[in-house]
Amino acid sequence: MRREIGTIVFGMTLWLCAVQAGAQVGAPAAAPPDTVDLTLAMPEDAPRLVLRSAGPDSVLFGGEISVVCALVNPSQTTVLDSLSCPTAWAEVTARDRSAEDEVILRLRLMRAGPFRIVWADGPRTEEIFHVVGRLGQADQPAPLRDPRRLGWYWWRLLLAVLIAAGLLLLYRRWRREAEGVDLYSDPLPPPAWMQTVIDLCGLHDGGLAARGEGRAFLHELDVIFRRFLAGRYHLKAVEMTPEEILTALAERSYPTRLGQGVVDILGRCDQQRFSPGEVATRPCHEFLREVMDMVAENRVMAVQTHVPAVLEVEASRCWNRLDEQVPHTGPAGSGGGHV
Repeated sequence: MRREIGTIVFGMTLWLCAVQAGAQVGAPAAAPPDTVDLTLAMPEDAPRLVLRSAGPDSVLFGGEISVVCALVNPSQTTVLDSLSCPTAWAEVTARDRSAEDEVILRLRLMRAGPFRIVWADGPRTEEIFHVVGRLGQADQPAPLRDPRRLGWYWWRLLLAVLIAAGLLLLYRRWRREAEGVDLYSDPLPPPAWMQTVIDLCGLHDGGLAARGEGRAFLHELDVIFRRFLAGRYHLKAVEMTPEEILTALAERSYPTRLGQGVVDILGRCDQQRFSPGEVATRPCHEFLREVMDMVAENRVMAVQTHVPAVLEVEASRCWNRLDEQVPHTGPAGSGGGHV
């Protein structure tokens, strides 16, 4: 009894193994897990289509496949444009009617991987198609290699430094030749008192005051003094009023006594030359002496400034002549800074 039961169990086990093996051999292979669906669609009122064939089974990325469909109830009024592909990565490139009951649809595929054709309102195909990339085996990135030394020797570094220094010297020489004259080579102008004392000497020797033309004398003296202020303090003194000159000197942080002295001389000179009647010789010489003392107190001597020898000699000669011929009204100044 036990032997019969064992035989039956053993037979049933063999039968179950055979059934499972037959099921595994006969069943279709499962699709890869990343398989996607390529959907085809037709309007509801259009004739029903049946898939006949599709191919090739493997194309390159951007390649085309042909889908052959059969019309169940063919009609000459069937519009081929109604056959569409709503899938985003498939583009319909052509629709042809090869026969009365057959339509060929050309699709360009823009996605790599396996896919399966599916009808929007029908079953899907069992065949799996593949889209592969365009890079071949030879186009794949090469494997990483071990790092190697660049072979950068000291003599190469020294050669690079020498080349850079030579290029820098050539560039600076080219800049000097292009500019012609150095921007900082322009000499400073001579001190303003030199031309002023020459003009004052010419005014004194002109004899305007001796001829009774005191107004003209004071007018020229006012212009010469304003030119001195313009050259010495870099002001537009010829065009400014005495109060504007005082304000400009204060903004440049010059002593208040200097501005008050300049305003006093210009103000009294204007009062004399615009007053009724002619100006006598004595007041003219007194104003000339005051201007000389102001110039002497605020003049700068040329130490590092190139001054033509003719101008320096003439300025010294005129200063000595005026100092001897024009009487002093107060202590004479000796000049201040140097340029």
